[in-house]
Amino acid sequence: MILLGVGLAFADCLAESECMPDSVITSFPDKISVQFLARYNYAAFSGASTDNENLATNRPIDLGLGGGYGDFTWSTLFTFSFGADASKPRTQATNLQFNYFGDRIFGDLYLKVNDGFYYHNDSLDEYVSYKLRIIEIGLDVNYLWNPEHSLRAVYSLDRRQWKHNGSFIWGLGVYYNGIVSQDSVLVFYKDYQAFLHAGPSVGYSHNWAWKNGFFINLMIVGSVSFGMNMTRKEWMQFYQVFPKFAVGYHSDTWSVNFPFYVSVLQLYENDGEINDTFFEGSGGFMVTKRF
Repeated sequence: MILLGVGLAFADCLAESECMPDSVITSFPDKISVQFLARYNYAAFSGASTDNENLATNRPIDLGLGGGYGDFTWSTLFTFSFGADASKPRTQATNLQFNYFGDRIFGDLYLKVNDGFYYHNDSLDEYVSYKLRIIEIGLDVNYLWNPEHSLRAVYSLDRRQWKHNGSFIWGLGVYYNGIVSQDSVLVFYKDYQAFLHAGPSVGYSHNWAWKNGFFINLMIVGSVSFGMNMTRKEWMQFYQVFPKFAVGYHSDTWSVNFPFYVSVLQLYENDGEINDTFFEGSGGFMVTKRF
């Protein structure tokens, strides 16, 4: 009877393709990996300076390649012209990012430019082009409080987490934003406005991980930073929130995820002259093959 019980337990373990390891987080045995990435982007700008009208981008699709060796991973995204709506004014975009996910520390270094927005005039049923340029430069570093919580397993796909858990997050970021209305339609931004700010961030991340290989992550990080409009020499507050969501699957030799990112920045000047919001969202997928 004992042998029969052991045999049934072993058969159950094989049916699930692998037994639960002792460690909550494990590394894949393969040292080399290659990745393919695709992402669609959207951005919008609105607030007092636009008379609360929503100005949106018509951004093309980003495609990318990546890879890794051991603990080192990298990925590069390239902006392509296809994917834009031909019936709307075109947006030129630059998107240079370095995203790092370590065992406890993760962060971003990026340079992004959206050049060209449009507004839909409902009464005339036509799209109006705005020569609005928004530049973003940022560096943020964050720390996971729980050592048994892995964002690498969700976003780098070079680890696997075996149990549901969550972790509080704290960090620090430094940011630069430049905004200019090149056609002077937005009066406040007819002269280039440069914003420099820094501040702490806090948040929470939760992973749901199943033995069959599927996983889900939900994460939100918020930041209140202080800085200055360098053009006007005015002190300001900046409120930012960065929700992320991903669902994916790990097999023995390949992994896939479908991540969705959102970034919301509110610019509020103390004298009340501006109170604007810049929204960005993206969604896509990443496939990793290990060798």
